[in-house]
Formats: sequence, structure tokens, C-alpha cells
Amino acid sequence: MFTNTVSNLRLIAAVFLFFCFGSITRADPFVPTFEKLSPGVWAAVRNDNPRFPVMGTATFVISGAGVVVFDGGGSDKMAGRIIDKIKSLTPLPVTHVAISHWHGDHNFGIHRYLEEYPNVQVIAHTFTHSVMTGTRINYIEDNRTFVPEFRKTLEDRLASGKGEDGKPLPTFLQARYQQMLADADMVHEDFGKVKVTLPTITFDDKLTVRSGNRVIEFIYLGDGNTAGDIMMWLPEEKIISAGDTVVHPVPYAFNMPPRKWASTLRAVIALDYKILVPGHGDIQRDTEYVDLLIETSEGIADQRDKMLSDGISEEDAEKALDYSPYEERYTGGDPYLAYFYQAWFKGPFSKAAFKALKGIPMVTPDR
Repeated sequence: MFTNTVSNLRLIAAVFLFFCFGSITRADPFVPTFEKLSPGVWAAVRNDNPRFPVMGTATFVISGAGVVVFDGGGSDKMAGRIIDKIKSLTPLPVTHVAISHWHGDHNFGIHRYLEEYPNVQVIAHTFTHSVMTGTRINYIEDNRTFVPEFRKTLEDRLASGKGEDGKPLPTFLQARYQQMLADADMVHEDFGKVKVTLPTITFDDKLTVRSGNRVIEFIYLGDGNTAGDIMMWLPEEKIISAGDTVVHPVPYAFNMPPRKWASTLRAVIALDYKILVPGHGDIQRDTEYVDLLIETSEGIADQRDKMLSDGISEEDAEKALDYSPYEERYTGGDPYLAYFYQAWFKGPFSKAAFKALKGIPMVTPDR
């Protein structure tokens, strides 16, 4: 009797949310939107960046000799759809796939390219290769069990209307949880197909690929979301694919050293790009957003340094960091974005700001 009552409550909650949140998309979360950036240059962007699971943006370049792909897909399905788009545009093979960094939402699907194009070369930074051959990458196994384990948590929270902290769930979180439940079976199936694909070519500073008449540069400009973030630079088109060094509209700041990040971003601006493709989110056609990232990272580092020079403890200084000059500029007052601003940027960045002072690596290949 009790079990049936709980099940009925969950059903009622699901039906209620279905009718109340018409914004819940019916498309699966692995469908990218393709945008032509320049003749032969395309971006594949998964809309609604915070939607679970996050999926990195891909960029691909078609030449008379083949196709070069940057961040070819974080899932089996998304990679497959990018490959289908490439095939619709050219009969030429994919010759290279580059990995911006080791996080799986940018590369756990690129095994599909090797299945379709056996001669494809996989490019990454030396640091990325070291992580992908270390034990840290074993988190891929967590993907295979995450959805079934988390499904009941989501159902319970929706049925009770309360979050982990016991407080009422805000409307936007109810909608997010309902979306995750709607996607759960498809996500679980896809997570079961993800694979680690090791790079075949590594470099430290710069690697140039000449594909037909195109010059494609893979460059390391400094630390970003990891210590091995590379970018794809098209000097003739002045298009930069920045990986997660730039994420819009809310940055990812896990293990992001503030001063080094600002330095890397200044190097990006120095390229004088016309188009910037973030690792997630809207394509940028000016420097306004990157300028904001630099202002924020340096502003937080300045606050940290002043408080420490004033004798405030690290623990108290971390709690006292003031993000109020920046939050509205990232979120526009949207509570949905404000939630992720706290979870993905403010909280992690505060911790990283103090970790960066200790002279220890932000991330090591083994965990």
C-alpha cells in the first residue's frame, strides 16, 4: 500500500511537471546545432549548455584533402551526428581529430571516428595524454552506473518537492530534474558506449597541420580549464576554437588558477580573432566576454592577495571573496544560470584561487 502511494505521488509529480514546464525539450541531449562559420568551417554546438549531460562543442574544417575535427564529441551519439553532418558535406575522410583536454564530454565519443575512418590521427597535448593513460580517467566507469543510481534520487526529490538541503525545490530545478528523468534511458544507454581513445600525436606548444590549402594550428597558450588545454587556430580565417578555457554563459572554474587563466586569455585576445568558439555555449564574435573573464579572474586574485597581505587567514579569505560585481553580468538575473554560476564557477574558483598559491599541481594524472 505504501509503495503504491509513493509510486502514485511520483507519477502525479511527473504529470504535473510535464504540463507545467512546457520548455522541457523533447529532443535528446546529444543533438547539436550546426553553424557555418566560414566556407568549409563548421561548429556543432549543443544548445542549453547546463543541460545534463554537458557536451563539448565540436569544430571541423573541410579542405580539398580531408576533414580536421576539434573536440569531435563527448558521447557516442553526438559524435555519430557530427560524422553524419560531415558526410553530408563531403565524401572526403576525416584525417585528424584533436582533443582540447582530457575531460570526457569532449572526447569520450571520438572512438566513432576511428570506426568510420581507420587512418585518422588523434592529437592532444602531452599533459592530456598523461591523464588519459593515468588512473584519473577511470572516472569513465562512474558514467556507466550514474544514471540508474541517481534516477531514484531525482524521483524522490520531485515527489517531496524538496532538495538535498531539505528546502523547497525552486521551479527551475524541478524542471531540470524532470528533464533529466525524461532523458535518463537515452543517457544511460549512451554512457554505456563511451570509450577512452588515446592520442596518437602529442605536442607541448604548437603543432601545424596542412590539409590541402588550409593551415590549421593547434596551440597551447597556457593553463586554462586544465594544464594541457589546446586550441585550434585558423590564422587565415582568424577563427579560434578555445575549448573549456572559454565557456559561455557561465565559466567552468574547477581547478582554474586565476592569474594563469587571465594570462592565457590575454594570449587569446592577442591573436586578434574574428570568431571564438567556446568549449560550451554561444559563439563569440568580439572580445567582450573574454574581457569579462579576464576582469573577473584578476579581480578575484587581487581580492585574495590583499586579504592575505592584511593577515586574514586563507579559510576566512576564501569565504570573504566578493563576486557581486560580476554575477549579474554572467547570469542576467536568471535563477537557472545563477544556480550554475554558484556550482560551476563561484564555489570551485574560490577553492582554486587558494590552491594555486601552494605550488602543487591543480590536477595530476593519477587520483
